[in-house]
Amino acid sequence: MTAPARTGGGVPPVPTKSARPRERALKAVPAERRRSPAAERAYARRAQRTSSRGPAVTRQPVVAPKAPFVVMVMVVLGVGIAAIMWLSTQAAADSYRLQDARAEETRLARQVEQLRQDVALAESPLKLAEAAAKLGLIPAGDPARLRQLPDGTIEVYGKPSAVQPPPPPTTPADQQPPPEAP
Repeated sequence: MTAPARTGGGVPPVPTKSARPRERALKAVPAERRRSPAAERAYARRAQRTSSRGPAVTRQPVVAPKAPFVVMVMVVLGVGIAAIMWLSTQAAADSYRLQDARAEETRLARQVEQLRQDVALAESPLKLAEAAAKLGLIPAGDPARLRQLPDGTIEVYGKPSAVQPPPPPTTPADQQPPPEAP
């Protein structure tokens, strides 16, 4: 059995000025080359394979199913939308908590300022004198002052004076009712 002869195949060259050397080269090659015996056997085996199988079977390209990919994309989108909704809800809740915390901070700042004002008012000399009078304390008189001189001696300035305590307040229990007439 012999193999089919090789054909040149392809497009014949277009006769142009640049194609003339090529035409000369092609004319120099014999139309049918001699094949080696190994090549002849290979072509013969090839011809037997194609003829014994019958018509050539071409495989149709297999189209991968698109459903799993579409389902995966839909799941990813669904999870993404759910995550965005959850994060948005958490951000809104955090906003409300922040607003409440700021209101509480403002209330506490006002309370601290009020307490500072109360302490400053209670420390004023007028309020201290009123509180001392309620406790029965009396203002001190003229106190004496001591001064140490550079030579180490002490000098007394002013004359200390004693303060007379006020009379004790009278209560209704101290006053006796007038004796009753028979």
